[in-house]
Amino acid sequence: MRTKDLINLIDETLVDIWTTDISRDYNSEWLLQEDPLKCALYYHLRNRLGKVFEENGIRIYTEYIGKPFSDAHKKPDMIITKINTEMDYDYLGETVEDILAVIEIKLKNGFAGSNTIYNDYEKLKCYAQKLGVSAKLYMATIWEYEDEPTTWERKNAAWAKGRLTELNASYVRGSDHEMRFYVCPHK
Repeated sequence: MRTKDLINLIDETLVDIWTTDISRDYNSEWLLQEDPLKCALYYHLRNRLGKVFEENGIRIYTEYIGKPFSDAHKKPDMIITKINTEMDYDYLGETVEDILAVIEIKLKNGFAGSNTIYNDYEKLKCYAQKLGVSAKLYMATIWEYEDEPTTWERKNAAWAKGRLTELNASYVRGSDHEMRFYVCPHK
């Protein structure tokens, strides 16, 4: 499968996972904190795309510390990458050929949690601008706080245009903790 087709398939699948599976997991009380959210994203991606990933040498790695992220002493919560296991290697991380997607993940509650969420946007901006990461960027955020459906990053942010997709969730204003899941691609 062509890389562009793989990237589109990953994008469509992530968006659908967010709005259906993650929403259902949250409402069924499976997602207490950030780590279970990361596990759920990984689980649903493997279930839906595992065969395609296997056939195309695509892998999902969490807390990836290899190049180029090691240069900035940062590690994304999750990457989806093409690997080359045909090469000689001592460490599986050496087989990473092409990073297709970078995902940062947050599950926070209360207004103060917003600062931590914004910090991950700064990480994504660093990946794009300082580290030269050309992959699609995703920010998956469940904010247990009342908010309108909106983007966390400015809609006209040059670094985000055509690269960043926000997978957001927050409580519907005036509801009894009804969580709304929505997607904001930066086009």
